[in-house]
Amino acid sequence: MARDSVVKVEILCHSSKKKDVLSTLEKSGNVHLIDMSSLDDAPLSRIEEGERSLLHPLTTSLEKIIPFLQDRDCSKGKQKAIPAVTVDELASMLNEDKELEKTVHSTAAISDELINLNSKAEEIERKIDFIQEWKSLPLRFNQLGHEGLLSVKAGHVSAREGFDALRKLEQEMELFYLEELPDYRAVVAWHNNFNTEVLAGLTEAGFVTADFGGFSRTPEEELRILTKSFEETRSRLEELSSEADTLVQKLPLLKTLSDAAGIQALRDDAISSGRTSESSILLHLWAREKDVPALKENLEDQGEVDVSVVETTEDDIIPVFLSETASADPYLMLTDMYGRPEGADPDPTPHMAIFYVMFFGICIGDAGYGLTLAAGSAIGWYLTKKRQGNSRLFRLMFHGGLASILWGFLLGGWFGMPFSSLPTFLQDAAMPLNKLVPGYTRGVSDGFSLSKQFLYLTLGFGLVQLGYGIIVNLKKRLRAGDGLSAIVDQTGWMLALLGLFPWLFNHYLLNGALYPIGSIWDSILLGMLGAGALLIFIMGGKEAEGIGGKVGLGAYACYGIVNLLGDVLSYSRLFALALSSAIVASVINDIAGMLQSVPVVGIILTVLVLIAGHLFNIGMAVLSGFIHTARLQFVEFFGKFYDGTGVPFRALRYEPRYVRIKR
Repeated sequence: MARDSVVKVEILCHSSKKKDVLSTLEKSGNVHLIDMSSLDDAPLSRIEEGERSLLHPLTTSLEKIIPFLQDRDCSKGKQKAIPAVTVDELASMLNEDKELEKTVHSTAAISDELINLNSKAEEIERKIDFIQEWKSLPLRFNQLGHEGLLSVKAGHVSAREGFDALRKLEQEMELFYLEELPDYRAVVAWHNNFNTEVLAGLTEAGFVTADFGGFSRTPEEELRILTKSFEETRSRLEELSSEADTLVQKLPLLKTLSDAAGIQALRDDAISSGRTSESSILLHLWAREKDVPALKENLEDQGEVDVSVVETTEDDIIPVFLSETASADPYLMLTDMYGRPEGADPDPTPHMAIFYVMFFGICIGDAGYGLTLAAGSAIGWYLTKKRQGNSRLFRLMFHGGLASILWGFLLGGWFGMPFSSLPTFLQDAAMPLNKLVPGYTRGVSDGFSLSKQFLYLTLGFGLVQLGYGIIVNLKKRLRAGDGLSAIVDQTGWMLALLGLFPWLFNHYLLNGALYPIGSIWDSILLGMLGAGALLIFIMGGKEAEGIGGKVGLGAYACYGIVNLLGDVLSYSRLFALALSSAIVASVINDIAGMLQSVPVVGIILTVLVLIAGHLFNIGMAVLSGFIHTARLQFVEFFGKFYDGTGVPFRALRYEPRYVRIKR
């Protein structure tokens, strides 16, 4: 539940041990390689492009043929077990199964030829359709155009009026000839001495000349040649398709080979980050301090390998490795969305975990929805774990489902059902909060979830989280050595927070429920606010030069109290999301209830509306709850103490796409 200590490690090995060293590093999954290729003062020489180039044709072909064969796989919709293999088995497949590599390249050639033949067949079909439209043409295509004193064109007009205009042109001009063809097509011929008049007349008639480029024979001859070419192309397509269908059975092996090539490519890329001589290879990497002894032992046992911890330099950017407890680990994905800690930043994950899951549960606010979410997330968690995938999202959703169940109990939310229709024990569970609503009577007035008190509660939660953020920031600054300056500054913010909001809530929201308005508490709270503002003013301007600068920066720092007010009000979104989810659930139930009276199919429609409607509402509630709760952490909470500009620790480990690697 903290940032692990990371040290810089140097590995010097004989060139013959390269593959063994890389295999050990990748298997460990606990090292972050340092790119030395751009360091001019690094020892030894740069490693040039090597074996990676040998893998490129294979990986390129695999990336092409796997989707190609998947599209032809008739069983692709069926659930298939993901094969489990060891790293050594992957390596042996890549090094020894040369026949499979030949299959890859031949399949890639089949894929390319099929693509070309399909394009060719489509082009021939278009030409056949075009020639079919002109099969009544009474001359060869190469006779169209200009020849001597005569011009001949074939084309079409858009309407009968166009033919009328062409016939009129034929009557008016002795050396113009028109032959009508079916479907508003025509052949026209004229003496070139009348080009200007004829072309103007053709334009006026709406005559559009057809393009017969590439054709020279009669329509019948062209159709015969094209039909023969099309049949030959289709025959070759069927032959290749049959061959490709037989290759589908090798798809699992090809997928495994793809991961074998992927893991080798990762290692080849890794070695290119180091330095080399004729006989040696030098690598620099980051590793957790506690992992170094085991790493040193595993590497040096291979012989001709030296592992040592070296001093960091000012230019080194140390990556951040976070170790979380099992309960906080799912929330690391949120930290990574924002950024890893840097410098004096604390690990924010455990600080936000309890707030996030509680707020997420409020956004959903329905125990029935929570049960559904928890059950679905548990199934996803199990399946992902079985496949050795990253289950953080499912675990986070599972926690959120449990929190939703808790809040559903307290708010009386069960699939949007009216509170009065719930069993007595479920109503009793919600009574502690309902009794906070002035004048609440069971079965007569609405419950806590629809009350102003629920809104005030969410604002109170915001007040608590922001106050906690100020405390965390104080600890951060003390750790960074700010000392008295940190204490005075954060004390000012805490006094402003605790002085302003109880006074505001009591005067404008709670109507004196906290304490009598006008009592000594008003003076105490306003005094705290004033003292806090004074401390903020002093600390905000202490770095400035001159009276004007100090006053200006101090006043600007005090303006942050207004921002603090906006931060607290932002937590009202929790109330809004819970309320909207409850109202939509209630509307779904009302619509389903009205459908019960429909003859014959009423029950079926009711069930369908209930299932589809509530599933949709759950999905929207989860999506909005995830986003808005994360926003509260990233903007309001993290803004009080966290920068998040650190570099994450990128472990050298291959993530397979198609197989499960047994490590």
